[in-house]
Amino acid sequence: MSGAIPTRPRWMRAAAATGLLLTLHLTDCMFNPVVVAQAQTDPLKIPFGAGLAESFELIALQNEYGNKGWMPVRKWVEPVRIYLDSRVGYTHIQEELVAMHLADLVRYTGHDIATTTDSNSANTLLVFDTENNLRSLADTLVPEARLSDEFLNNSVCFATFYLNPDYSIKKSVIIIPVDRARGKAKLPTCIVEELTQILGLVNDSDKVFPSIFNDKSIDQQLSHHDTQLLRLLYDPRVKAGMTREQVMPIIEELIKTLPTN
Repeated sequence: MSGAIPTRPRWMRAAAATGLLLTLHLTDCMFNPVVVAQAQTDPLKIPFGAGLAESFELIALQNEYGNKGWMPVRKWVEPVRIYLDSRVGYTHIQEELVAMHLADLVRYTGHDIATTTDSNSANTLLVFDTENNLRSLADTLVPEARLSDEFLNNSVCFATFYLNPDYSIKKSVIIIPVDRARGKAKLPTCIVEELTQILGLVNDSDKVFPSIFNDKSIDQQLSHHDTQLLRLLYDPRVKAGMTREQVMPIIEELIKTLPTN
């Protein structure tokens, strides 16, 4: 959808007053050329990292920023409704990229996730703008995050979400400076990573490979490893607010039953 939103929608102001906040971003990182060469020449020799259980701990139960201890499970309980605010043109391309990825997320989570044309009924705002407007966007849409100039300058794109007291996700905001993302050939990557991370797979780790949650990876789409993490997080036996001690025995059992495709 097009048209600037001059102030934060009502739901964002309410969330800011009551919710916990987390910020995630995609950086302009260099990847390991050895890994790239192996992936291009001999897929059977790609070095895999952490197993599924450890990956779940690292990605779902830790933060990319802030508190570095073990966190409770964070996930959506309510349906996710995403409003696309495209301020730079080529809206149809952005809509198509978002729609393709949302279809994957629905497939792997079983959760109710869709776009909406009504900004007031949305609980996720996805803004496509330019890098010149990043500072004003951050100050207007997510002032509670207090994002530094260094953070904004080093981010290809970023997202913030708000939590209810029970650690279910309440609202989220994704900001993608299209000119910066396209200049670094990461527009599809930004859409895939940020929309996936706001579902509760919060952290990035070099130990998880192949994965979009590894800043050194060249993956631009969900890997099989990533889809399994989504299935684990959105299994109904995994509840928002579960501690590491509560959830990991469940994760260990669920891994034994995961489909292979």
